[in-house]
Amino acid sequence: MKALIVDDEQIAIDGIMMDVDFERHQITAVYTANSMKQAQEILERESVDILMCDIEMPNGSGLELMDWVNQRGFSTVKIILTCHDDFSFAQQALRLQCLDYILKPAMPEDLERVIEKAVMQVRRQNADGKVRRMGEQYIHHVVGNEKEEAGAVEKTVQYIMSHVEDELTVEGLAARVYMSPNYLTRCFKKKYGKTVMEYITDHRLSLAEELLKNTTLSVTMISAKVGYPNYTYFTKQFKKFSGLTPSRFREKYGR
Repeated sequence: MKALIVDDEQIAIDGIMMDVDFERHQITAVYTANSMKQAQEILERESVDILMCDIEMPNGSGLELMDWVNQRGFSTVKIILTCHDDFSFAQQALRLQCLDYILKPAMPEDLERVIEKAVMQVRRQNADGKVRRMGEQYIHHVVGNEKEEAGAVEKTVQYIMSHVEDELTVEGLAARVYMSPNYLTRCFKKKYGKTVMEYITDHRLSLAEELLKNTTLSVTMISAKVGYPNYTYFTKQFKKFSGLTPSRFREKYGR
C-alpha cells in the first residue's frame, strides 16, 4: 500500500512522517510533494492508495488536486489536512468524496486514527474491485460459452436440415462442431427441450407430413427422402408421431 503527503510546508510533512507509524499500517511507501504539480507527477507515476493533502498551497489548492484525482478516475482514498476550520472547505471536501477533514496541528492519535480508517477503506475498495472483476470474468465466461453453444447448435440444425436424407448420428454431428456427443445433447436439451436424435426424428417426420400433404410422391420415396430407407420402420415411427399410417394420413390431409 502506498501513501502521498502533500503540503507546501516541509515541516508539516516531517511532522506527519514522525507521528504516524506507516509500517504498522502496512504502508510500504510514503511519497511527499510540496505542490499540486509535484503531486500530480507522483500520482501519474505511482499507484497511490492514500492521499493526505493540505488545502492552501501555491499554484493549485488541495481541493483542486482532489478534483483532478477524481477526474482521472483514480481510486485513491483522499484526506484533507488543513489549519482552516472553514465550513465551505468542508462542504467541498465532502463533495469531492474525501474520507476525512483533519485540522492542523493534528494530534498523533488523530493522524493514526485517520490513517487506519483510510487503510480499511482501501482494503474494502480492493475487495470490492476483486469481487467485481471476478463477476465480470464469470459473466464473460458464461456469455462466451452460451454464444459458443448457440453457434454449435445452429450449425448442427442447419446441417440436419440440409442432410435429412443422410444417416445422421450424434457422434458425427458432435464431431463437426468439436463437441462431445453428451455436451451437444445437453445444448440441444437446453434450447429445444429434446435430445439431438429426438430433434432429428421430429424434423424428419414433420417433413414427411408436409410431403404427404402437398406432393404426389410415393410413400416409399418420401420415406427415403426423410432419411428412412427402411419403409416398415418409417411407417412405425410415423404412426407413433402422427397417430396414423402414412397412407391414412395422406387420405385424410392430402390435397
